[in-house]
Amino acid sequence: MSRRKTTKQKKTVNILTAYSAEIEEHRRKLRKRGFPLAAEHIPPIGQAGDWYEEVIQNVPRSGQLVARQIARLAGEGCEVTIPWRSLADAVGVRNSAGNLVSYTERGVQVLKESGWLSVTTVGQKRGAKTTFSLEVGSRTGWIYQAEDEEHDESL
Repeated sequence: MSRRKTTKQKKTVNILTAYSAEIEEHRRKLRKRGFPLAAEHIPPIGQAGDWYEEVIQNVPRSGQLVARQIARLAGEGCEVTIPWRSLADAVGVRNSAGNLVSYTERGVQVLKESGWLSVTTVGQKRGAKTTFSLEVGSRTGWIYQAEDEEHDESL
């Protein structure tokens, strides 16, 4: 029996030794950040990343948070098909009533009204497939309108 334990222990030690460098690198990064890195925190890249950089200057916060996740999911392309619930989980922000999906729906509505996003839903209820397409949108966003109103009031 003692021989089996030592053999199993040796195998375990060999496995841990083989992965020790990778484990230590993971621990180092975790200590540096202070929290595990979720995919939702990775910034958007490619064409969608460029789209996102334009959007954040022209829409309110709810639209910005939704745009970030849509751009991240779209990756290099300009279209992504994802269920509403999954998008809401990725955004991860609740409205004042505590609803994830409602906050996300409001963010999508803001993006649609500004012309930055088009949404196509095929099907109904649980079988529905929603496709979000990135659009060019209006560059006269809410930030510029607010600055103009403040400037007019000061005159």
